[in-house]
Amino acid sequence: MMGQRSSGPIIFENEMFSLEQSVECPIPGYLIFRVKGETAGLAQLPAETAKALGKMLAQAVKAIEEAVRPERVYILSFCEVDPRLHFHLFPRTGWLLKEYFKANDCANDPVNGPMLFEWARGAFGPGSRMPKGTPDMETAGAAMRAILK
Repeated sequence: MMGQRSSGPIIFENEMFSLEQSVECPIPGYLIFRVKGETAGLAQLPAETAKALGKMLAQAVKAIEEAVRPERVYILSFCEVDPRLHFHLFPRTGWLLKEYFKANDCANDPVNGPMLFEWARGAFGPGSRMPKGTPDMETAGAAMRAILK
């Protein structure tokens, strides 16, 4: 399908959804939550799928929180490049916020989540080195898989 992004390591998959590590920004715990099929928006989901989506989103966020220990988990859905319904589950950790403030000289400003998200995707693209002390992506992925069994 045109615009579809490549998949990263699978964290969880069932008949309705898949969770995979982002390949575009290898921050541990940054997952792409995909609704299987061609659905383009929440309003088009059957009621049963919508209910299951809410439960699965909560479980995925819990797995990220336990495995990576972020201060917040952002949940974003744009469906622009890949028009099928999907969500970015993005862990905003203390180390990431510190790096953002340092790079943007804005430590005294309120956190702007959308700007931080966009900055992080550029600053930590494929092949990027994470700051020392950042959880290992493979270890975080294994922990999330175990939590979501």
